[in-house]
Amino acid sequence: MLPAVRFAGVDTSIICESTVQFNSLAYFGFLVVAIATTMKLSFRLQNLWLVLLSYGFYAFWDWRFCSLMLLATLLAYYPGIKIGKALQEDNHALAKKWLTFSITFSLVLLGVFKYTNFFIDSAVHLLEKVGVHTGTTTLNILLPAGISFYLFHTISYVVDVYRKEVDASKDFVEVALFLSFFPQLIAGPIARSSSLLPQCQSPRVVTPELIHQGLLLILIGLFRKVAIADTAGALADECFIATDQKSFLTLAQGVLWYSIQIYSDFAGYSDMAIGSASLFGFKLVRNFDHPYLCSNISEFWQRWHISLSSWLRDYLYIPLGGNRKGKVRTYVNLSLTMLLGGLWHGASWNFVIWGALHGLYLVIFQLYRGLPFKLPNSKVTTILGTGAVLTIVGLTWIPFRSPDINTTFQYFKGVANVSLSGSLYVIPSLILVAFVILIDLPQRLGKSDVAVLSWNSLQRAMYIAILICLIILSGDLSGASFIYFQF
Repeated sequence: MLPAVRFAGVDTSIICESTVQFNSLAYFGFLVVAIATTMKLSFRLQNLWLVLLSYGFYAFWDWRFCSLMLLATLLAYYPGIKIGKALQEDNHALAKKWLTFSITFSLVLLGVFKYTNFFIDSAVHLLEKVGVHTGTTTLNILLPAGISFYLFHTISYVVDVYRKEVDASKDFVEVALFLSFFPQLIAGPIARSSSLLPQCQSPRVVTPELIHQGLLLILIGLFRKVAIADTAGALADECFIATDQKSFLTLAQGVLWYSIQIYSDFAGYSDMAIGSASLFGFKLVRNFDHPYLCSNISEFWQRWHISLSSWLRDYLYIPLGGNRKGKVRTYVNLSLTMLLGGLWHGASWNFVIWGALHGLYLVIFQLYRGLPFKLPNSKVTTILGTGAVLTIVGLTWIPFRSPDINTTFQYFKGVANVSLSGSLYVIPSLILVAFVILIDLPQRLGKSDVAVLSWNSLQRAMYIAILICLIILSGDLSGASFIYFQF
């Protein structure tokens, strides 16, 4: 069961009595049945069956929210047809009205389910500060799993139809599969209609190469989650409790452990999503490209949660004006995009702080790029830049992880009080870093997430055996929740 997570007094519980998560035995059973029952069907029947499987998969969280996903599909399908028809008739005004209707309705749904309690709670606190006591309490609104992801699919689809980047599909099943395909349903990657929709419109071919890639990515993702993320998370959790009583060294290690946890947790989910989709002949977009090896913050956001970063760029930053309207407007657009990107992650001032800090980092980097002089390009400056990125990104994970604002401020206060007193847990940190290197180094050197497949049979078998052994020794397949399931 997914735990109820509380941020700044806002209940963001997700209904989930299910154990059908990517890191559970139940999921692997579901995946085997899904593959076995799909492979013999014709292309059209495959689409319909995959939609039914995806709705069944979603029903394990809470069957009532299947109706919400169906509504999101209708908000893409019907307006998409109307937009396409209006554009064919050169009626751009009507097309824009249908586009506005679909986007507005989608954002209203997202706002009601995700942000109602946040705004009520914030308003109550603000009124109390000026002496007005309303006695209002937050509503019992539950956050549907994956709502941020499939509503972003809805918005991107109608926008792409309006921009004539894709033709509006008149096949409801195709659109339903695009929005609900279970590998990417709960936490992405956020698929583009120009990439995924054509794969829903033509027969897929499941080649041996796709099967090998898919199985390897599932194994790598499982290793990231079970052996790295869950282990690092257990260590980090202790550092975010009673932070005012923790030493600088303990809090600094907490930042390191959580930085490892969130990267491995979400990259692991993405690997398993991409790998699972490959077994059905689908190719999902890459979501991570070793972001902690970047030498500047702009590059970090080109490699971290790539599908969200590119979505925010194409559907928010560029429509706001991007960098086309002068430097000041560029800085404002960057800040606003990252602020809204932070709020997308959750209804909490902690996420607003997280987004605002990243916006500030990007603005500072843009200011640096505009200077007439810069540091010379060398291995030393690259190493220093990577160290700087790791430091500022790690510190910004503090509000992202903290359960409330008070913990955030206490944590920042603690890490500002630099001291060498306290305990230093070197061995767990070294082991976790070594585990990350075990996955990332072959990928980086081989310039591919499945570079291991190019090794000889003995090397490949030994590597896979090591991963399996470490998974068995590190944890179990009980289905511990992924961090991004709460978004």
